[in-house]
Amino acid sequence: MGLSSLKARSPAEIHQPVGKVSRVHEVTPMREIKGYLEPQQIVMLIQAATNPRDRAFIALLARTGVRISEAVGLKVGDIDVQGGTLTIVHLKEKVKLKCPHCRESLGKRHFFCPVCGNKVDKALRRKVEQRRQRTIPVDSVTLALIQQYLEWRRRFPYHGPLVFPFGRQRGWQLVKKLGQRIGISWLHPHSLRHLLATTWVNRGLDIKKLQLLLGHVNISTTMGYVDSSFEQLKSEYNKLWERTDDSAAPLVPLHSKKRTVNLSAAIRKVFHPSSQPLKLLSHFRPI
Repeated sequence: MGLSSLKARSPAEIHQPVGKVSRVHEVTPMREIKGYLEPQQIVMLIQAATNPRDRAFIALLARTGVRISEAVGLKVGDIDVQGGTLTIVHLKEKVKLKCPHCRESLGKRHFFCPVCGNKVDKALRRKVEQRRQRTIPVDSVTLALIQQYLEWRRRFPYHGPLVFPFGRQRGWQLVKKLGQRIGISWLHPHSLRHLLATTWVNRGLDIKKLQLLLGHVNISTTMGYVDSSFEQLKSEYNKLWERTDDSAAPLVPLHSKKRTVNLSAAIRKVFHPSSQPLKLLSHFRPI
């Protein structure tokens, strides 16, 4: 126990018996923290949209699992109608810190440079833009809604490369407004991404493939989208031990032709004072 934990507790709490538990905190389920959606609510969201733009935008988020920043950054040239794919470009800005004395890279909690040893009062900050690109499949329903929207927007003066010519904040407002129309006040774009990932996993999609579709660098981030109950985990575990009639035979034959060795007798013989060093390995043969 560290000194910081002792300072934060009163003397009565420090001398409390270890076996005595004063209060038990219940764990909040993950679906209540993130906000859980049902698949039929996605259909209601698309139907609640009053124009082709809103329908295409909600379908893109809910049926492909892209981030809100990736959706508003999608260009017309990134859509392959014949191949049924989307090219998603993910841009992320990262701040790198460096020591002002020796220009060595620093972490956020470095108060002293690990190389030169000088105190770092103000680190040098440099913004680096990370660009990642992936190609994901898209279903025919979402492609049809996007094509209807692109045909519909020709009546407007915008002719730029972006599919949805608005920013990330406007996208959040649009999702929230449609959620309120069907009675979901807490709806945000990441809820749609979480629902799709959970649905794919429940239908048997491999976690590694889900990582590629969602564009995660670390697979531990993908595991946060897996929302499974204990009963489902127990059912999957029991399936691992189910044997068919062909595999019911023992793994090792009862009557093997290989020579067997009494292990305890061999060990006693090896460590006997009269044993020869060159003959030690001859007592151990594969079973």
